[in-house]
Amino acid sequence: MFKSPAVMSAKGVVSIIVVACWVLCTLCPTSAAYGPLTHACCVKYTRTPVPFKLIKGYIEQSSLEVCRINAIIFITKRNKKVCVSAADGWVRDILERLSTKMKKMSKPNHTGGLSVGTARSATTSS
Repeated sequence: MFKSPAVMSAKGVVSIIVVACWVLCTLCPTSAAYGPLTHACCVKYTRTPVPFKLIKGYIEQSSLEVCRINAIIFITKRNKKVCVSAADGWVRDILERLSTKMKKMSKPNHTGGLSVGTARSATTSS
């Protein structure tokens, strides 16, 4: 005659599952689907030139990944990150100078081994 409280109808079980899924989806941030972000994205460019002597390396940001704009992120000797546009002439000049510096560092030294840097690295040691 009366159903025991331990027995639920299929409709009741489905309702609980739907509500639980809704709660989980509401509480979880959407960025979790991409995994944790290891860095913040540049959202605008700095137009003020950064002196070459302050830059120790760079990272390329692609709009084809998580971030919305293409950018070069210069890393200063004080580990500050500066977002710049590769279209700016002063940025291209610094990238060329960093490339030249890396090539010099990757050439074999007089003992036959490689010096401190490698051609693949985007940072310099000085």
